[in-house]
Amino acid sequence: MYKPVEDIYADDETVSNIRTMVSRSLAFWEEFGPIVKDSYTFEFGYTEVVSTGDGDYLTEDTLWDFKVSKNGPTNKHTLQLLMYYILGLRSIHKEFHKVRRLGIYNPRLNIVYLLDVEKIPPEVVEAVTKDVLVAI
Repeated sequence: MYKPVEDIYADDETVSNIRTMVSRSLAFWEEFGPIVKDSYTFEFGYTEVVSTGDGDYLTEDTLWDFKVSKNGPTNKHTLQLLMYYILGLRSIHKEFHKVRRLGIYNPRLNIVYLLDVEKIPPEVVEAVTKDVLVAI
């Protein structure tokens, strides 16, 4: 639900936690960067079923999503990232053809999750393409 910024109060602990996550994120980019594309969309990659969506970050060979949670990635998070990868390959953005890994970074936990796209079974990519992205 929307909450106007004027109604938000961040106590000292929250501010400290935010500073920690920002510091961790900057350190993360020192190791895994540089960013080649951010806040991107998937022009000409969308389908009748999935007509919106935008990704977080793309480095030279990795598609990144940031998740700030007390828990690790869920199947919804990994499905979203795989969908972004497929949409990226279908889009006008040629940078997605260089992607070799999918990654999730959680600055709250300070944990990186990486998966080589070649380890994703082709039948999984096909099922997501047919049953999720273009299901009618």
